[in-house]
Amino acid sequence: MIIIDKEDARFFKRITILIILLVISLSYLAYDKSISYSSYERIEYQSSGATLYANLYHPSKNLGFQEQRPLIIYCHGIGSQRDFDLRIPIEFTKRGFFVAALDYQGHGESGGNIINIDPTTDIPALAQDCSKLLDKLETLSFYSNVNTSQIGLIGHSLGGMVVLMNQALDPRFNVTVAWAPLVNFDPQQLGIVNTNNYDPYIPVNLLNKTNTNNLLIIMHVDDEALDYTNQALVAQNLTDCTVIPISGFLLGGGHQLFSDIVLIETINWFENYFFKSETINGPINITFLVNYFVIFITLLLLVLIVLTLISYTSKFLRVKEDIIQKNSVKKDKFISKVIDKAKIIKHILKIIFYVTIFLLNWEFFERVFGLAGIYLASLNISIIFFTVKLIYYLGDLKEKREKFDFNQFKKLLKSEFQWKYLIYAILSNFYFIAVYLIFSFSYPFAFMWPSNLFNNFTAAWVAFPIYFSLEILYRKVIYPQLNFLKTERKKSLWIIIIAIYIQINLMALTSTWAFFPSVMFMYLAFLYVIIQNTLIYEHTKSFSTVILSSFDIIQLFFAVIISNAIGLGTALHLFVKI
Repeated sequence: MIIIDKEDARFFKRITILIILLVISLSYLAYDKSISYSSYERIEYQSSGATLYANLYHPSKNLGFQEQRPLIIYCHGIGSQRDFDLRIPIEFTKRGFFVAALDYQGHGESGGNIINIDPTTDIPALAQDCSKLLDKLETLSFYSNVNTSQIGLIGHSLGGMVVLMNQALDPRFNVTVAWAPLVNFDPQQLGIVNTNNYDPYIPVNLLNKTNTNNLLIIMHVDDEALDYTNQALVAQNLTDCTVIPISGFLLGGGHQLFSDIVLIETINWFENYFFKSETINGPINITFLVNYFVIFITLLLLVLIVLTLISYTSKFLRVKEDIIQKNSVKKDKFISKVIDKAKIIKHILKIIFYVTIFLLNWEFFERVFGLAGIYLASLNISIIFFTVKLIYYLGDLKEKREKFDFNQFKKLLKSEFQWKYLIYAILSNFYFIAVYLIFSFSYPFAFMWPSNLFNNFTAAWVAFPIYFSLEILYRKVIYPQLNFLKTERKKSLWIIIIAIYIQINLMALTSTWAFFPSVMFMYLAFLYVIIQNTLIYEHTKSFSTVILSSFDIIQLFFAVIISNAIGLGTALHLFVKI
């Protein structure tokens, strides 16, 4: 007879509810996918000496009025990647288009750098990335189903600049739509010393009426990143292209152009030129906002399932000593009944003081040293921690009249690392990584991978003190001040609330980079790791285990950001109202 205790019953009830909700959300995504695209494939190709990647989406819809289908190549915005922005893949495959979304130079999984020049042609690499992808697509079997007179480009922000360059140099692209494109800038702002090869290909110097056909530019008149007059209107003066100005409030800001109107105008533009009609392909039904909402709910449910599994797994790793200690704490009513309000207020004030000092340390270094100040401030905290830890440890040895030798080193390692806790941490990480990879491969959203895994993973060590300093604050500084709380779970909840507050402050301090989708996703992954480690610490009280538990997750997401930073060079300065 199987006996289910209260903890088991709570777990099975919770996990059942979460799974039912997950099935509902996944069912919607599967339905939405089925009416948009039947499948997608990962494309690898070479451009200007770098390996680039793209997703090719195969539409589900048949076009009753023609056999072959149009093909759209989509270039995302700066600091993003091919599977963050699903607007074009979802909405255009729904209309029967093939869609190829690429990571151009220095973005996402692709290698290279946005300032690279092709050594063979002496043309900027960005000006050839779409053409090189089309070269690759022409070799694939699906291409026999493509109408070669219906090949178009869509680009957003820096991707808008990419498509403007490619359409001017490659006559195979006969219709182009650029959302908030970068048109006019000084190439030296990219960090290019010798501009002779790059300058002629910047859109403001390249575009004219003879090399630009069927171009539409859509831009918000109050774009917070690029100036409407210096970009959209300059392109219009050069090419006589159509410009659609957008005004009013938009979710995510004017530059992101999250709007049904933007997509409807874009679809109408292509179908008018490809099909000679805006109505022959049926009514337009835009659903991308619902799609994003359901993706968010799905990811939240997956995270809750992983955290529930992590919490429940701890049950099988406890030993008798743990259970006895837990029971004795339950029976001890000192925390709940004896401690007075004055002591509680004292602990709360200490927490506020420590968090304030921590954030002021970050802010001081950031103001003095810029973005690198966040790293230096965290390194400062880490060095202080190790120094104090070493002083206390050596003082303890001196008091016991012991010398530090190999046996002491073994004893120190044994006290810091316990196999049962390490197994627990590894298993917890496995839950997250397995769920993340399965979802990302089954549904192409937010699959973050550095362009050079080994080099960027190694480089991510540099940023590790940021994570380490946060763990010091949460486990060694704040946690001891929460002893007035009755249960470990309440302590964990307060740690998570404080972590969210600190994460918001970190995003504010790094706001120059925080608007990049990949950076934003890293912050969310960062917060998840803190929550996961809070649960692990709740059951282990092992600081070393917490530090090691999420090392691979932290390193992976830091590596992606470093990969993007290297690929972007100094292009960030271009997106500050030039």
